[in-house]
Amino acid sequence: MRGKRRVVELTSEKVKAQIASTEEQITKLTDELKTLKLQKKNLSKDLVAAEKKEAAVKEEQSMKDLAKLLREKGLSVEDVRNMLDK
Repeated sequence: MRGKRRVVELTSEKVKAQIASTEEQITKLTDELKTLKLQKKNLSKDLVAAEKKEAAVKEEQSMKDLAKLLREKGLSVEDVRNMLDK
């Protein structure tokens, strides 16, 4: 028993036109994919930079809070070092 035969109802010109259209879509989508990959790469770089900046801001705020606390308690950096060395 033979396999099913493919029934084609289109003319060869219409099939060629559909092939060309499909190739154009592939080209367009390939270009779009490249653009999206580049955008993702740039966003990943932006994310790293933003995280570093946020960490620096957080660290700076922590240092300000620590300095304020030391002033409130009347402690110097040397006093804290001595406490930690004990």
